Amino acid sequence: MGTINLERILDTTLREGEQTPTVFFRPEEKCRIAEMLYKTLGPKGYIEIGQPYSPKYREGVESIVKHFKERGYNDAKLLGHCRTLEKDVDIVYECGTWGVVVLLAPSEKHLLYKLDKMPYKKALEIIAAVVSYAKDKIGFEFVTYGMEDATSLSIEKAIEVGKVAKNAGADVLRVPDSKGQTDFDTYRNIISRIVKEVKMPVDVHTHNDRGMAVANAIAGLKAGATGIHVCVNSLGERTGIADLVTVLDNLEDFYGVDTEVNLKLIPELYNYVAAASGIPIHPSHPIIGRFARTHKAAQHQKAVLASPDTYEAVNFQKYGLERLFEFGAMQSKQLIYKMLKGYDVPDQIKNKIVERIRDLSMSTGRGLRQAEVYKIIKEESGISLSYSDE
Repeated sequence: MGTINLERILDTTLREGEQTPTVFFRPEEKCRIAEMLYKTLGPKGYIEIGQPYSPKYREGVESIVKHFKERGYNDAKLLGHCRTLEKDVDIVYECGTWGVVVLLAPSEKHLLYKLDKMPYKKALEIIAAVVSYAKDKIGFEFVTYGMEDATSLSIEKAIEVGKVAKNAGADVLRVPDSKGQTDFDTYRNIISRIVKEVKMPVDVHTHNDRGMAVANAIAGLKAGATGIHVCVNSLGERTGIADLVTVLDNLEDFYGVDTEVNLKLIPELYNYVAAASGIPIHPSHPIIGRFARTHKAAQHQKAVLASPDTYEAVNFQKYGLERLFEFGAMQSKQLIYKMLKGYDVPDQIKNKIVERIRDLSMSTGRGLRQAEVYKIIKEESGISLSYSDE
């Protein structure tokens, strides 16, 4: 295997993302985030909107469903998340979501410590009964069974659990690396065996405890999974799960996958979630972080001004973002020459501007703000630059 067939992009910012320490979204924020996700993700988008079996979170799920109905977003694939209990499935149904995710961890430690010494065979019985209840009795159009902590199971048990869920009527099998404990070779092999032997659509859900979430998620897709789970800004329990835009960019650029996502809407989505969550976009975020498109060293600036791909592997312009340069102690003269192109300024003056920028940066111990650079240019050359002159 190796060819990627991407059928589902499931964003769980409003469920997994809200499990990030310190994060709590208000109902009105959830409605706006859900709508932004709907418009951004496109036809392959699925949106997991919360866990309504918890009374404190039911309002948020109901608010989103109502918001979408009022706006006529009738094709939205909204999913409620719940424990593998019939009463929880009932609550999700009452909230009006299109689909439901039922979760039960069949791994030894989860059965022992979280599920009060539940026997493995009993877990299989519950999975079969509740999946069947959701699909056949309640009539959900889309039912996912989530095999929490799947990477702690033997492959034989993982396959057995998957077959139980499939036979009960599950549409998709979710195979999470819930502790972020595996690497891409191991996860690829797990997914490959499950896809081959269970013979049903599989979603990958990868945590980032060891920084492997994106690599593991893509490895799972290459092994035959057809759905991938992501969060905006890599939110989620502990260190979060695979980051939405990082996954999308790599799938499109490395593997030629047409994600059908509206990439121009990504920065607005990320900025809003950052504000609502209180978790800022890290400046070193690999795709849309400010540092990802900022060039500091003089030789880097010189090379990029001549040919951007000398130092740029990511096409951030497809997200509507612009290249940035730091004005400071490592300042290149080429950048100032470019800014003053078309103006009658002697090279001697241009060089003096460069030295003043470098000196001020060294004396203040920081890069200069654009207004400070413009002030120096005005003082040395008499030219007033506006932001549109660059």
